[in-house]
Amino acid sequence: MSQEAIQQVRVWLTEQGLDAFLVTQPQNRSYLSSWLNDDREGAGMLLVSQERQIILTNSLYQEVAEREATGWEIVVPPPLAREYALVLSEVVREAGWARVGFESAHLAYAEYTRFNEAFKGAAELVPYEKSYVNTLRLVKQPREIEMLRRAAAITDQTFAHLCRWIEPGMTEKEIQWEMTRKMLELGADGPAFEAIVASGPNGSMPHARASSRRVQPGELITIDMGARYKGYCADMTRTICLGEPAEARMVELYEIVLLAMRTCEAGLRAGISGQAADALARDILVAHDLGEQYIHGTGHGIGLEIHEGPALSQRAPEDALLPAGSVVTVEPGVYIPGWGGLRLEDSGVVTAEGFERLTQSPTNLVIQR
Repeated sequence: MSQEAIQQVRVWLTEQGLDAFLVTQPQNRSYLSSWLNDDREGAGMLLVSQERQIILTNSLYQEVAEREATGWEIVVPPPLAREYALVLSEVVREAGWARVGFESAHLAYAEYTRFNEAFKGAAELVPYEKSYVNTLRLVKQPREIEMLRRAAAITDQTFAHLCRWIEPGMTEKEIQWEMTRKMLELGADGPAFEAIVASGPNGSMPHARASSRRVQPGELITIDMGARYKGYCADMTRTICLGEPAEARMVELYEIVLLAMRTCEAGLRAGISGQAADALARDILVAHDLGEQYIHGTGHGIGLEIHEGPALSQRAPEDALLPAGSVVTVEPGVYIPGWGGLRLEDSGVVTAEGFERLTQSPTNLVIQR
């Protein structure tokens, strides 16, 4: 990330009366340093002050951190030592810092206890449950949007391949595996998350895991997928049917869910609240007596994480507005235990004028065979 983001953190430090801020959340670490590493177990942390920007890591990651994190001071504990608290306290004591903020939602209690003990008599640890870095990440910079656009394009290309390739009798796991193979072939880092392939009755589970069940002609198949490209995640869902649907109800529900997605996309723009954005889709489903079958929020932000802010949800704070430059999903669905379900999802950029879709895959239900 550019030094502009670091400078914004430094302005925030002054406003908060902090001497430094400790970053332990992996994607926040990547965002500020440009070192793409999601490892949560010992990969390290960042420390940002007005004069210094430090990466604490271990010898396993030292070389790649030095290569990718341009402009950062790399500090490595002695060989075989994985204890950052003592090393960090030495830095803090030498600098004379009195107040050090940290991401309380992303620091294990055991590690916090070690830090608190090591800092005793030197500096106060100040908890921030909501990290300021997460606030910065809400608005994507042009380079980030280009990475997200490329991730979405790979996802679209992979889905087009699947529509030509998939056949009745294949298992959900076989489809998931082919999806991963094609994404890698097209230049992705890999899948952004474990793809969902939910056929027939499995479609009633929003987060169903791909199984050995064989897909059948005439049934609904929900495919939730996304490629990761240079650290950035795409997210898209399509529901398809191999041949003509076995029940007229399938088509009726599909058209309602598609209307909910398109209505929400048409109403999105910067300044709308997450609650109001959710209602754009939810009101359509409620009007068709499907409110109880819609059991999750309408969308979420994507970026370095597959789920990040802002949220399109009934539970979003009333004053949480979608900023211009945020990238979000729109994903209404209907889930009926014992029968099945379906979901449709696009990802796109929220602008002052509306919603620019990044995912471009067609929304045809029927795949002719």
